Amino acid sequence: MQGESFSGSGGLVVLRGGPSGLPCHYRLPPGRRGVESARLVVAYYGQHQHFERTGETECVGGSRVPVFRWSYSTAIAE
Repeated sequence: MQGESFSGSGGLVVLRGGPSGLPCHYRLPPGRRGVESARLVVAYYGQHQHFERTGETECVGGSRVPVFRWSYSTAIAE
């Protein structure tokens, strides 16, 4: 949530749902501050996987990280 600190998480988020094989722990690319965002898009095998922030957090490696739930996918345009 806004104002909540995720120190030590290094841009790590938890992904719930989505295609099988998509890792449940996802590290955001450097320079991307999506941890504070309400939505997150992950490119995976030619598709954009869209996730929405749940407001929940989960403890990963001793740090609280935000949880995003899968909502839908779209094709990556060329």
